[in-house]
Amino acid sequence: MTGNSDKIRSLFLTALMVFSVFAGTIAFSGGAAAAANVDIDQAVEYSSGTNSSPSQIEVALTGGLDSDIASDDVQLYLGGQNPAQTSDGNDLKASVSGGADGRIVIELNEDVQPSRNLTVKLTSIPAEDGDNDETLVAEDIDVTSRTFTTTGEEDSTSGAPYYSGDTNVFRGETLAIEADSGLNPNSQGISSVEVEADDGGLVSSGTFEANSEVYIVETSDLDTGESYNISVDNRKQNSFTVSDLNMQVNIDDDVGDGANIDDSDTLAVNVSINRGGEPANATLFNEDDEKVTELDEGVNNPQFKDLRSNSNVVFNFGSVSDSDSPYYVEVTDQQTGVTAESDLINVSDSGDGDASFEASSVQDEAGDVANITVQLDNTEDGIISVGSTNDDNYAIVGQIEDEDGDGEVTVQFNSYTAGTSSANEESLGDGDSNTVLSVPGDDDIEVLTEEGSFDRLNGDDDADLSTDVLEPGSYSMNVTATTDEGQIDDPDSVGTLRLSESSVENIQTWAAPSDADIDDDEVDIYDRIGVNLTQSDNIAAEDVVVHQIQASGIEGALEHEEEDNSAGDTTAAFTQAVDTNGDTSDGVGDAGLTLYLNRSDVGANADPDPVNFNAGDPLTVVDDPDNNTYFVAVDTSEVEFTESEDLLTDEEDTRLNATFSIKEGALSDDDKSDSALYRTSERDATLNLDDDGFVTVSAATGQEVTGTTNIAPGSELEVEMESESEANPFVERPEATVDPNGTYVATEDFSDYSAGTNFTVQTLDVDGDEDFSDEEDGRIVEADTATVSISEQESDGSEVVVDSAQLSDGGFIAIHEGSASGDVVGNSEYLEAGSHEDITITLDEPMDEDFTAVAMPHLDTNGNEAYDFPDADGPYTQNGSAVTDSANVTIVTEDTPADTPEDTPEDTPEDTPEDTPEDTPEESTDTETEPGTTEQTGPGFTAAIALIALVAAALLAVRRDN
Repeated sequence: MTGNSDKIRSLFLTALMVFSVFAGTIAFSGGAAAAANVDIDQAVEYSSGTNSSPSQIEVALTGGLDSDIASDDVQLYLGGQNPAQTSDGNDLKASVSGGADGRIVIELNEDVQPSRNLTVKLTSIPAEDGDNDETLVAEDIDVTSRTFTTTGEEDSTSGAPYYSGDTNVFRGETLAIEADSGLNPNSQGISSVEVEADDGGLVSSGTFEANSEVYIVETSDLDTGESYNISVDNRKQNSFTVSDLNMQVNIDDDVGDGANIDDSDTLAVNVSINRGGEPANATLFNEDDEKVTELDEGVNNPQFKDLRSNSNVVFNFGSVSDSDSPYYVEVTDQQTGVTAESDLINVSDSGDGDASFEASSVQDEAGDVANITVQLDNTEDGIISVGSTNDDNYAIVGQIEDEDGDGEVTVQFNSYTAGTSSANEESLGDGDSNTVLSVPGDDDIEVLTEEGSFDRLNGDDDADLSTDVLEPGSYSMNVTATTDEGQIDDPDSVGTLRLSESSVENIQTWAAPSDADIDDDEVDIYDRIGVNLTQSDNIAAEDVVVHQIQASGIEGALEHEEEDNSAGDTTAAFTQAVDTNGDTSDGVGDAGLTLYLNRSDVGANADPDPVNFNAGDPLTVVDDPDNNTYFVAVDTSEVEFTESEDLLTDEEDTRLNATFSIKEGALSDDDKSDSALYRTSERDATLNLDDDGFVTVSAATGQEVTGTTNIAPGSELEVEMESESEANPFVERPEATVDPNGTYVATEDFSDYSAGTNFTVQTLDVDGDEDFSDEEDGRIVEADTATVSISEQESDGSEVVVDSAQLSDGGFIAIHEGSASGDVVGNSEYLEAGSHEDITITLDEPMDEDFTAVAMPHLDTNGNEAYDFPDADGPYTQNGSAVTDSANVTIVTEDTPADTPEDTPEDTPEDTPEDTPEDTPEESTDTETEPGTTEQTGPGFTAAIALIALVAAALLAVRRDN
């Protein structure tokens, strides 16, 4: 047997063998490192605060060289240049020093912009074989934009370590911290650097590398608006605040053709930045992140331009191939090295484009503007034609461009000016042409040709819009995706423009408040209906009467006035295109449109007295040409009659006739017209009085003063109430809005005033006029009071019972479901003033589920003893809230008691006794095992037993050996 000493010796030899192998590995590794001699630990360009050169490069080696490096053994590469050159073509390298101490300094003749790629190459470095033929390269080294230099100076006043103050930097800049004086290294001679936020959060912590005096700080991940402190050896040296350059690279349709273009379009971007005056370079990359080299002649990539503060600078790369799509543009600010990218720009093959009409048939009236929508797929360009010289003796051709990139262009064809465009083959006088084709928004169209025997020219070949417009009928439409006009005869899509005859359908009148702003773009004219626009043939003087004219074929004439003449809006266009003076002897304009508003109650044997629309500024027009509807609003306070020179507001009662016509001429072969008759009357308002001739209110909240008026619904009035009591003085002016039925309600709180106080009351007009209504007497009486009580109860759902109620002025008890604001589900008959008990209220509809009944006493405000809420009969109130009480109502049915005694006795004794004694003991026997135990047969148990057995056998063997 082997003794214990032998075993120990064997163990020692084994350990020695393992150690020798491990030690040999270490020795081999160390020998390999020594053979490599030195390497570049860090290389950085920065502007030193300790010398006068514009910039310098520090190369920190892992060890010292045998001697300082020679200048010829240092080569610089700048963006591929070798040797690197300054902007004026001189050598970038100025001088080289150091190397024996492990630190090389290369002074430069010019500062290097952070956006440039700078590489340092060192040659004649000692190699493993002892020769000086090793080469070390540091590619794309850190080029910093700002340097902070440490100092050991102290403040002359406080004696505290010198602090240079705060500096603004832009996020993305690379900063250099240069070690100079004021250092306090640790026992190993190492100086520590910390960068922390003002709130104490540590951002960066480290030391200057061996043989280096520069520490690098990256700002790309720092927060804008935050200040950061630089400490070296626990001394605060500098601080900086991070700002955002906010450089934006936008794909702008105004300078290029957008984000979805074809290979014939222009790819361009707009670049903006917060800080201007510094150069930037923009580079176009393809989908593989490769710089694009195949561009139009004369187009550079990258492009260099100076950016401007908060102003756009355009970088234009011309047209590009669809084969490398999508593209993006990366812009680098050269001063800071900050970059930004555009969104992807998709380029398609222009030959794959397609154009089609949204609707193959477009319907409109001769004289109107037809909207023809063209859909463009995979292209932004197309050619469209309307008409045919062979079939229609008229055709116009235009080139469209989808500038906004939404895939469609809506072409507006003005059939009123057709035949007078600038592209008409006949000669037109200078400035004599008109707009026939146009597009809304950012899209573009150019008229190429307009030809055919149809024209609108007079004998002097000048445009003459008094001649007939295009005849009603069908006109062909063609469109194709191209910029070649010659391809329009081989279209992608065809359609038909159908023009029908012009018409005058009807005219009707509406009333609007005197201060209504009818042409407010914020409110659609149709949204005013029922609010402050009400159909009426009785207009209060000074209100606005709105004439709703439904007529087709007149849109083109109004569009012409806006597009080609001086009309600045729809109102000006209407007054220029439509004759309104009531006299046809001097002509009615090229379009033959008239709107005459005549006073008709002039008596026998007298001509109607027309309104003089030239006096004042009474007209406002809102158009809805898509529905052939025009709203012409006339401010009656501005109306003056031509013959009598009377003002409409001076008359108590006036009858007017409004007639709109399309006269025989350019738009129609015969006269077409319609008229509306209405009257105007003096403005008036009447307050509602009680049977005693007073305006009576209670000393409570929510008191209503009502009245009626003839002014336009939607008008805002005031009701002025002024106390006649020196002990209870007040002046209240609650507002009231005129309802469509001509009534108005002003609500005021009189709870702070004493009953018995008298006051005067009158209604003030929209402009505050006090002569609008008569002054009436008012009085404050004791407030109406009520109490109500309801208890929880059972009901069959058809009725509820209110325990009691006390009503000071009579009225009703209403039942609301769920809450005071819930639906009214029933109400009592009229109850006289006084106390009432056990009030049974039949519900409007039977309830089939339990609910909360809210009892609420209501007044009989109109005295008809009928419940008219919400139009009248408001609730009794206390402290501004309705008087209520509530209770739960349980719904019960008649058959519920009958079912219970029949089923329960039969089922319970039969089933329960038999099942319980048989099943329960057996089940409890199975479940009453010891809690938490399992049968010991699992694989885990077997493994544990095997492990214990193995350990026991080993111990037994050792015992036997001993």
